Amino acid sequence: MIAIVLGAIAFRLILLAVPPSLSDDVYRYRWDGRVQAAGVNPYAEPPASAALTALRDPLWLRINYPAIRTIYGPLAQWLFRLTYRLDPRLIGFQAMATLGDLLCIGLLLACLRRWGLPEWRVALYAWSPLAAIESASNAHFDSWPTAALMLAVLAGIGGTALLSTLALSAGVLFKAWPLVWLPLTLARRPLWHIGLAAAVIAGGYLSFAGAGFGLLQPWLDYTGRWLFNDAGFFVVRSVTGSEPLAKGIAAAAGVGAVYTFWRRGTDPVRANYWLLLLAIFLMPTIHPWYLLWPLPLAAVALDIGWITLTALAPLSYWILVGAGADSSTWVEPGWVRFAIWVPALAVWAWQTRKCGPAAPPVAQPAAKTAVRPPAPPTTRDQPAA
Repeated sequence: MIAIVLGAIAFRLILLAVPPSLSDDVYRYRWDGRVQAAGVNPYAEPPASAALTALRDPLWLRINYPAIRTIYGPLAQWLFRLTYRLDPRLIGFQAMATLGDLLCIGLLLACLRRWGLPEWRVALYAWSPLAAIESASNAHFDSWPTAALMLAVLAGIGGTALLSTLALSAGVLFKAWPLVWLPLTLARRPLWHIGLAAAVIAGGYLSFAGAGFGLLQPWLDYTGRWLFNDAGFFVVRSVTGSEPLAKGIAAAAGVGAVYTFWRRGTDPVRANYWLLLLAIFLMPTIHPWYLLWPLPLAAVALDIGWITLTALAPLSYWILVGAGADSSTWVEPGWVRFAIWVPALAVWAWQTRKCGPAAPPVAQPAAKTAVRPPAPPTTRDQPAA
């Protein structure tokens, strides 16, 4: 375990010296932190707005889609502001993303111990090249909502439902994808947990309410514009010939899966794990770092199919080969999608056929220590007749 942990730290320290080169998201993170440091609501205006001209510096030119407002949640915005104040350089954001990644490793190890599973499985996340690169080099902050999710899982299996609900709500305030976990999780908890989660999420956005419609506009752009490395969605849209219809079918499949798991009473952690895999599989846009969201639990479950997928995911960066400076004009090679997904699905099918669907173990309440009656006296301790 010492070797695994020290190795994970060493890999990330080395990659901190590698400036972000595979993604330009970090420039948006830095910009959001910069405008907040100047007292400006990051949702109010896009980076290209003339009202923000005075805040522009040379790194502003590296922001992707500057005419679109930020899409990142309130907790992410507070994280960007804190990081910018601590160190406005790119390495400051790389270090903050790495800190979240190391937190994921610690929470994963705690979950393995709570479940009584072999601790070496933490290496399947800690030594994942994709996890190390996306946090330490590319500075993707997705490790923070993933850490929030893992804290929710750890608190849930430990019997601390309140902390679990709060952690899951915090994850949604970082990025929207933990919403997938809310329905089935809250369905097993007292009704007031639904109100608590709604209040925490709404409260996070209230601090930025001055932006008005600007809070929603990026979601309309994101859901209606981008298409990249899709898998199941690629099949559906190829069959139907319509992206809107494919999106409707994907949404219906997700709702149907939630209803099926709820009706069957499937363990929430297991059901939510499978639901998250399905959601990613049906998304129109699947960036490599999206595949890290369920990876800690894939390590718990020994889900070799998903681990194979994360190993092949960097192939999607082939899009950068021969690309110009304008990332909005990238052309995705058709073979990359099949090189990533077909082998991973084949491994998943093989593992499912041999062992059944991989999933985290069912949460069990902690066993109480039984009180044994005193042992009867031995023959030599018995008094003589």
